[in-house]
Amino acid sequence: MIFWQGFLPPVRRVVDSVRRLMITAACLLGASAMSGMALAQAVVVRSTGPSAVSYPKGKRLPVNAPVVLKAGDVVTVLDRAGTRVLKGAGSFVIDNAVNRDRGAAALLARSLSNPASVRAGAVRGAPAGDADVVLPVSIWIADTAQGGNVCVPRGSDIYLWRGKAEARVFTWLTESEGGEMVRMQWPARTAGIAWPKTMLAPQEGRTYRFYDEASPEKTTEFRIVVLEPEAVPADAAALGTLLLDNGCKAQFEWLAEVLAEAPQE
Repeated sequence: MIFWQGFLPPVRRVVDSVRRLMITAACLLGASAMSGMALAQAVVVRSTGPSAVSYPKGKRLPVNAPVVLKAGDVVTVLDRAGTRVLKGAGSFVIDNAVNRDRGAAALLARSLSNPASVRAGAVRGAPAGDADVVLPVSIWIADTAQGGNVCVPRGSDIYLWRGKAEARVFTWLTESEGGEMVRMQWPARTAGIAWPKTMLAPQEGRTYRFYDEASPEKTTEFRIVVLEPEAVPADAAALGTLLLDNGCKAQFEWLAEVLAEAPQE
């Protein structure tokens, strides 16, 4: 009895401490989740006008955040369903009410497994009338004109992409530090071809160099960033935030541009 009388108070203190720690952790997790939701509510794609400095590309706009614009301001944001264009003067609220179809973002976020699925896309709005410039049907591409970090879900294929696809060309792909070089043919009117993974498998964290056979002095480099599939959201704003956080700026721009071309309700 003497042993238990002396032991119970410390046990209670330990239990109380653990309970307080659990409550604190739960609060922190809840705050973190709310913060993540706020950050992903909307992302600025582009802005022009007097207030452009206040709304740079990549700026996160939390839920219910007011966007105050002056005359001449035009701010394009990526929300959960797609893109919205805000024009000043005026005040706009970024809220949870999204009445447009969110299916387009989910389709763009899907993993690709068939090169034929990127042979054609929607015609880009500018330059007007240029039917040779197309948009991809997925964001998991390496833009040969831009380079930089390329995000791809683990287990998904990567596709090399060119905006203008009217002519047949030959290109080369190799690791930036040297090694195997792979020659690839792009048929006329083919905008996307599969990364030649059987000859040069893309490795996480490695950098690859791409160039046109006709212009070997002009090179583009890609660094592979692998994402876990379960971490890839179908929510357009959250997907855009994920791409930006991993430095995949070209894919973020493609996402916004393709969604801007998609029909909206």
